[in-house]
Amino acid sequence: MKSEDTRPPLFNSALEAGLRAVVILDAFAPEAFDLSTLSLLDYYVVHTADAGAPDSVHPDLEARAGEYYIRRRLVEDGVALMVSSFMVERVHDERGILFQAADVAGAMVDLMNSKYNNRLKNAATWLSNQAEEKGLEQFLETLKASIDRSAREIIGEMQS
Repeated sequence: MKSEDTRPPLFNSALEAGLRAVVILDAFAPEAFDLSTLSLLDYYVVHTADAGAPDSVHPDLEARAGEYYIRRRLVEDGVALMVSSFMVERVHDERGILFQAADVAGAMVDLMNSKYNNRLKNAATWLSNQAEEKGLEQFLETLKASIDRSAREIIGEMQS
């Protein structure tokens, strides 16, 4: 009889998305973001070359812009996991429900020292520095516009 592996997947899982959210929120601390913005930053933290960085953490696949649109649920599940683990705090204000790094998040991020995690932390820091340099709202609008433009190009290619 074949035994089934009941362990949750590591890649493309809520755990992976949650840890990326902690890294992102720690780099942007004390900023708080909604799920839509976290999903946007989750895409760009692994595809920083699309935002002007020298290279990306993940490979630059042709149809990667579509990733953004399917990430939200995964990011939502990951953030919920990190809230329940006390790494992320839920904040309520006039903008709605937002999420920010908990006080212990920085210590957790400091412990993440694999080559991949260091690249991820560097990418999150690069995004945060770009946001500070260009202004957070303008920077986020530029990232969103780039995703929208890429998605329109993909849709146009599919209809041709």
